[in-house]
Amino acid sequence: MLPTPDPDDWSARVRDALARYDEPLLRAVAARLIKPRTNQPIEELLDKAIAALANPPVVDRRIKDLPAASRKLLALIGLSRQPRWKVGHLITLLASLGHAEGFTPIQAVLEAGLLFPDLNSLAPPLTDFADWLGTSGTLAAVAFAHPAVAIRARGEDLGLPELGEGSLAPLQIRTADGLEWPLRLAAVWQQVHAGAVRLTQGNTLFKRDQTRLLADDVLNAPAADQLAPVPDPGALCLFWATAAGLLHETDGELRAGSFPSAWDEGLIPVLVRLIAALPQVEAWDPVAGYAPVEEGLPAFPSAGFLALLLARDWVTPAAVAGWLWDHHPSWAGSLSNDAIKDRGTQWAVAFLLGVAYPLRLVEAAHADDEWVVRLSDLGRHLLASGPEPVPPPGFPQTLLVQPNAEVLVYRQGLSPGLIGMLSRFARWKGIGPACTLELNPEQTYHGLESGLTLPIILQTLSRHSTRPIPPSVADLLQRWTNKRERITVYSSAVLVEFPTSADLDAAVGRGIVSVRVTDRIGMTADGKEPGLTQLRLIGNRDYESKPQKCVTVGDDGVTLTVDAAQADLLLEAEIGRYADPLGSETPTIRRFQLSPQSLRRASEIGLSLTEIDAWFIDRTGSPLSPAGRLFLLGRQLPPPTIARKLVIQFPTPEITDGSLQWPASRSLIAERLGPTSVVVDEENLEAFRRVMVEVGVTLGELPTVDMVAPGAGLESPGGREPPSHFAAGR
Repeated sequence: MLPTPDPDDWSARVRDALARYDEPLLRAVAARLIKPRTNQPIEELLDKAIAALANPPVVDRRIKDLPAASRKLLALIGLSRQPRWKVGHLITLLASLGHAEGFTPIQAVLEAGLLFPDLNSLAPPLTDFADWLGTSGTLAAVAFAHPAVAIRARGEDLGLPELGEGSLAPLQIRTADGLEWPLRLAAVWQQVHAGAVRLTQGNTLFKRDQTRLLADDVLNAPAADQLAPVPDPGALCLFWATAAGLLHETDGELRAGSFPSAWDEGLIPVLVRLIAALPQVEAWDPVAGYAPVEEGLPAFPSAGFLALLLARDWVTPAAVAGWLWDHHPSWAGSLSNDAIKDRGTQWAVAFLLGVAYPLRLVEAAHADDEWVVRLSDLGRHLLASGPEPVPPPGFPQTLLVQPNAEVLVYRQGLSPGLIGMLSRFARWKGIGPACTLELNPEQTYHGLESGLTLPIILQTLSRHSTRPIPPSVADLLQRWTNKRERITVYSSAVLVEFPTSADLDAAVGRGIVSVRVTDRIGMTADGKEPGLTQLRLIGNRDYESKPQKCVTVGDDGVTLTVDAAQADLLLEAEIGRYADPLGSETPTIRRFQLSPQSLRRASEIGLSLTEIDAWFIDRTGSPLSPAGRLFLLGRQLPPPTIARKLVIQFPTPEITDGSLQWPASRSLIAERLGPTSVVVDEENLEAFRRVMVEVGVTLGELPTVDMVAPGAGLESPGGREPPSHFAAGR
């Protein structure tokens, strides 16, 4: 089997493709590309073919020999900066330019050795290009061109019309900073890094992952400089990030790899990479949003690319839509019923103003009460042979670390490199003119796992911060780092839970287990299965299932009793965050106790009341008890007040209800204590008495008490002072 070439080494890809040609086909292609004079060995032909593709004069001559449609094909590939295209999209692009010959222009470039099929490594040697297309199908066959070849064809005239009006004078030109999509792709990378996204057999999203993307506040928030809304931006970012190399598909799942080092090259190179990846997005539409195509090819990759090529000068989205309606063979058929009513103008507005404008491909302005667009400096450089744009100025000090562990980042100083670095150890909370991130334990652990260290994290924050990092935040990062560094990772492990600590000691002594995880849980040193023949197993647990309710809260609100039959091994590690163990006469019964100190410990490790409630609901069926809330929130609440009050007790609840309803008496009552009791301030007692006399209710006299003055010399039996007595009802 031939080795897999580096994805960025296009010469290796070309050599790999040519090596999969059957010998007669390879010699026929080489005869067109390098024109050998003798019957040379296969390896020598491959070497000379690769060398010819790197020789600009040779490439120019071979392109000149091609038919006009084939030259335009290479020009389209070169202008897109995307070397790989589905054959169906290439046929659609050529048909839009007036070349309806189907596969013929593509076959001519393949036979000239300037375009190559993307072949399966297990496929038999290729004998004929037409057979390859018939076997793979137009919808799935993929071809690629070496970038060194495609770049030589960019100057070919595509024959596109001028749809704009040169005399148009926009009032105010608006140009985006180009950071919107890099920020959102970093946010979706972060979300997938936290949990992979599964794909169906049809390569579509499961409903759960669709909901997850729709519920993400960062991905679905409006853009900071939004000119047109974008439907399902989370789905667009997900597939765009996959095409751009931030995510990769493995075993039917999208996973986040390492953040690409190419993002350190600067904003313009990163935007070029994102623009080149955009034609690879097929499951999204500017009007319909997430819209996987079950049959046929989606129109977005080809129609979006053509829309940009048509915006060389100021043009209205309606004019672009009109041209696509008349020339693109499948675009009109892909529009929804609502979009058909205006001949796709809504589609063109959503793409040009909602996607291309934030990408800094086009600039926009208002003219005659409607939006007009044209290629920006970056767009003209990529699509119209314009000069390379000047990189934006840098502002290194652009963030502020706040004492609550939130990071405020001013957009003017952001760069793709800084976006990528922050995404590795801080969670994005908001994207706008001023972006916000959150430092938390989980994201810090992700950063450490990616190869960062605490000094690198602190150095990044310090170098770009306008103020020194608060000591409390530095301390938090230090504590999170220390905890992570104490963790030993096992790829797989079998944990054995023993009824008592003594049983675990006996198992360690006999060599059944060697690592003590807790006082009752152990495992082997390598994490593999111990000798279970020496153990009597009474149950096992499925740790992929939902946590079981296995804890009972006592009437006192602080005593927790564990149901050993339902408990799992994770409970042992979890419950210690909130409660301390209690001794028990029966070793098999485990009891724990909440205390102010234990819940304060949970708060100090970063657990919020919401997270604590969630654990108690999972494990006990109810949120944290009132006593536990007192322990946790007592210090945070205002102090209770102490005051003298008079309690009046009526004979029946009906009389009490009446006194609370009658305005004359209600204004004198401070509060109700129970079915028949109310509280009245001492200064309102006489007024309340007079009011109640009017309805025939007579209040008794306030009981009097004898107060013992300090130092009166009275002694109780035994020589102790007698207790003080207070008025009844107070």
